[in-house]
Amino acid sequence: MIAPNKVHMLLADDDPLLRRLIGGAFAKRGFDLIYAADGNEAREVTRRLKPDIVLLDYRMPVFDGLKTASYLKKEPETKDIPIILLTNEDFPLEGEKYLKDLGVDDYVHKGADFEDILDKVKQVMKAHGRDIDSLVGGAKAQSIAPQ
Repeated sequence: MIAPNKVHMLLADDDPLLRRLIGGAFAKRGFDLIYAADGNEAREVTRRLKPDIVLLDYRMPVFDGLKTASYLKKEPETKDIPIILLTNEDFPLEGEKYLKDLGVDDYVHKGADFEDILDKVKQVMKAHGRDIDSLVGGAKAQSIAPQ
């Protein structure tokens, strides 16, 4: 059951350690996390549970993040859900335009400080008409990198 008055986030990444690190940091801030290990699972879970926001790994098995985003943006029940791509890549301006054309709201580097990732999520949610500052709090996470 999805809890009311929480931000429901789908985190799709094939790396279980990354899911645990990033997901745990978001959970400490009050997010309700849903996980997927590949693009197809992310698509199915998003269609079924309709999270508030989706964080997609750029490189995943079955469907990569771009293909998954493309499917989600074409389907009526998921087309309005914001998507942020998690990547280790740097995109040139043409690549950023391609992401926007696909419907990806933004992207963030996996190695970024958690506060930067959180800020990106807040910005994207606000751009979609949902200010989540009052819903997220908790302990500040300084780093999500493994020690």
